[in-house]
Amino acid sequence: MTLLELDGRVVGFLESNDQFIEDENCNYVPRLGVLEEARGRGLARLLLRDAFAADAAAGRAGTILHVDTNNPTPALGLYLSVGMKSVLIIDVWRRTLPAI
Repeated sequence: MTLLELDGRVVGFLESNDQFIEDENCNYVPRLGVLEEARGRGLARLLLRDAFAADAAAGRAGTILHVDTNNPTPALGLYLSVGMKSVLIIDVWRRTLPAI
């Protein structure tokens, strides 16, 4: 877990784990977030680039994360801007059933 502080307050974080190391030799980022009031300062980009550097230093082949393209934040644009590319696209469908 990497935390970013601004004026002594945590405003961003990146969580990573080894979920894909055995089969892909890649680090995995299941969660990345920046508080709304701290967005637009490049903090998420900094967190990702830091993760990329740590993964490269550890001999990893890359860094994997999943993104919901319907996310209200511009997450997809961020990932593309730091050089990430889509390697798998999944459509997920859901139906909500009424409680009985």
